[in-house]
Amino acid sequence: MLPEIGLSESALLTDLAMCINYYRLFSPGLYCCVHAPLQLDDATCLRPGIIVMVNHGELKQCDPGPDYECFRGPPNFVLDVFPGDDLQDYAERRAAFERAGVQEYVAVRHTEPVSWVWNRLVDGKFAEIKTPDDEFIVSSALPGLWIPALALQQRDWWTIMATIARGVSRIGHHDFMETIWKGDPSRQRG
Repeated sequence: MLPEIGLSESALLTDLAMCINYYRLFSPGLYCCVHAPLQLDDATCLRPGIIVMVNHGELKQCDPGPDYECFRGPPNFVLDVFPGDDLQDYAERRAAFERAGVQEYVAVRHTEPVSWVWNRLVDGKFAEIKTPDDEFIVSSALPGLWIPALALQQRDWWTIMATIARGVSRIGHHDFMETIWKGDPSRQRG
């Protein structure tokens, strides 16, 4: 099931997907998809706004299926957009992603300014990550994905993308990429 979103929420999702995909361009070995079907377990099929999954290596948790018709298992990162202050089925989605082992789940609300709930899996349970306005949201599921909180609130996509470019130049992102490249048999040196 997919939360119903209007045109404004769709535009916000598109802008966020642009930023997340910009991160992916620096991170070969990741899939980034919008509204892709996701089978978390036998009983739970959802269509998140954005999913990012590691495609190779020790951090891979999800698989695109044999015919690429549906992702199976928990992606590393999920983001949904919700209209205004109406979080619709957020609690159920959050619980499903937590049970499945999604590392980070972000619920973005189309408000002025933009607001969000950033959930990070800690010891098998989601913990809400709060970020002061003058700091970066620093993803643990996607090392190097840095988002300035104030820029997100203000929909300043250029600043967000500049900050992502800075984040992916750091050692944490390099180490993350090493887990992917070393886990891809086609990239092994022999």
